[in-house]
Amino acid sequence: MAKTTECIVDGCKNRAHAKGYCRRHYGQIWRKGRIDPDDSIQSREPSTTSRHDDDRMRALERELRKAENMYRQVVGFEGRLKWRKEMEAVKKEIAHLTLDEPVAVGQ
Repeated sequence: MAKTTECIVDGCKNRAHAKGYCRRHYGQIWRKGRIDPDDSIQSREPSTTSRHDDDRMRALERELRKAENMYRQVVGFEGRLKWRKEMEAVKKEIAHLTLDEPVAVGQ
């Protein structure tokens, strides 16, 4: 059985994922080449969270456009059903992110 260890970054209690770092810190090393000291779990401010939410919203909008495009182009019941479910899932996530009522599908 593999031994589970914590991230090697001071103060981080997440489980180590790669090279001794948790997923978040390893991602910072991979993307930026360094650990961002302002991005600690304890010091996360609303502005950081809202920036993350904005990035997530843009990604969801891209996913929704792709799913709608595929829904229009796919022939066959099973293919269209797959993309309709994808559209519903993305719209539900968008609604959750914006704290609005669920968006109607097929508009």
